Amino acid sequence: MAESTRNLDITPEEIQQGKTMAIIAYLIFFIPLLMDDMKKNKFVMFHTEQSIVLLLLNIAAGIIGTITCGIGLVLYIPWIILLIIGIMNAANGEVKVLPVVGQYGEKFNLVK
Repeated sequence: MAESTRNLDITPEEIQQGKTMAIIAYLIFFIPLLMDDMKKNKFVMFHTEQSIVLLLLNIAAGIIGTITCGIGLVLYIPWIILLIIGIMNAANGEVKVLPVVGQYGEKFNLVK
C-alpha cells in the first residue's frame, strides 16, 4: 500500500472545528461539500475524500453482489469495518488514510 506523500498542514483548530462534520461525512458524504466554511476545513475535506472512496467501494460491492447472486455481499463486511475505522479516526482527530483503499481518496483533490 502506498502512503500519501502530501503535506496537509492541518491545524489543531481545524480538527476541533471539523470533528463533527468529519464524522457526518462518513454517513452522508455530500453534506460537508454543501457548506462553504467546511469546504475550507482541510480536516473535514480529508475525511470527505475517504468517505467518497468508501461510497465507491459500497457501490462496487452492490454491483458484484447483484451479478454474483449474493456472493459479493461478503464485500460489505470490509466496507463496514473501514467505515468504523474512518469514523473513529475522525472522532479522535486523526488524519490517517484508511487501510487498502484510503490512498485513492487523494485523487479527488478536495484538500486544498
